[in-house]
Amino acid sequence: MKKKSRLPEGDDGKVIAKMDVEGMPWYIDRLHRDDQGPSGPAYQMNKKESRAYMWGAVAAALLVVAVFSVFFAAVILLALYLFNR
Repeated sequence: MKKKSRLPEGDDGKVIAKMDVEGMPWYIDRLHRDDQGPSGPAYQMNKKESRAYMWGAVAAALLVVAVFSVFFAAVILLALYLFNR
């Protein structure tokens, strides 16, 4: 006798999207429970790595500020050109 599968026909059982969302009643904190010991995270960054991450964040913020500044300067110059004809 053939054993009946719990999966619908054509379903191979692979997980497409993890539905274990924090805050839901069925949430299981497997990732954080495995990564941390009794004293906290298993990996600590050294000063060089920490500075590299901070510099990356500052550089990204400066890039965004530069793009917005150029855009606003172009809008102001266009407005000045159009209204001072």
